[in-house]
Amino acid sequence: NNPLLEDRVAAFYDLLGIPYTGASPLTLAICQRKALAKQILKAFRIPTPRYKLVKKKPVPKLTGLRYPLIVKPAWEDASAGVSDQAVVEDRIQLEKRVRMILAEYGQPALVEEFIDGRELGVSVMGNKNPRVLPIEEMDFSDLPPDRRAIITFESKWNPLSEVFHMGKLVCPAKLPRSVQRRVKKVALQTYQVLGCRDYARIDMRLDKNDNLFVLEVNPNPDLTEGVAFVASAAAAGISFSEVLRVIVEEAIKRASPPGNKASSKKADAPVEA
Repeated sequence: NNPLLEDRVAAFYDLLGIPYTGASPLTLAICQRKALAKQILKAFRIPTPRYKLVKKKPVPKLTGLRYPLIVKPAWEDASAGVSDQAVVEDRIQLEKRVRMILAEYGQPALVEEFIDGRELGVSVMGNKNPRVLPIEEMDFSDLPPDRRAIITFESKWNPLSEVFHMGKLVCPAKLPRSVQRRVKKVALQTYQVLGCRDYARIDMRLDKNDNLFVLEVNPNPDLTEGVAFVASAAAAGISFSEVLRVIVEEAIKRASPPGNKASSKKADAPVEA
């Protein structure tokens, strides 16, 4: 139950020669470590919010960052550690939140500028000619006025919370064509730069001036029918079974040397990493 070991599972399959779907161990490891992924994005001039990594107390002076800030665990996924209190408005709130992350999660705190705007999810599928699927937007208009317009852990996973699944997924998102083109271009570049394969979802935010920021990259995203990646595929006319078929076939191609039909027939059925 340790998300940091996810890449080891894929590496184990590689050592045993077992074909599997989704990202390589290196890509899984990089994307799990949010600050490292952001360094690579910055190196390729892909826009991402300014940030600092805080590894221990006391919290240093965060020069160059402007409030509000969002504080989250640096090595978690599935919105773990993200709540309304993750967005901080001043130094006192910042120090309290960082102390909580260091103590409860035993890992660095990622502190980045909070982008107040629209939340987008962009799914990409394939390898040789990857396809960017219709853009999703999370509509927060149903949230109570005292709640932050963010996807929190409780809104995703706690059915007893008042905000559980309160956000509405809109796909395709209603965006001007010029913005759509920019979003898809950045998503494709991000997918390739971080070495994603088969399928991935890129989380982004669009601020009030339509400036675009990549928040996180999710290799091997959730494939639940009707949700996120699969909902985006459905908007493109791709059925759930077709999504699974394409992903599995990409894994089989990697297991079979080019032009070797016999090897292709003998390839074991891939598993999902």
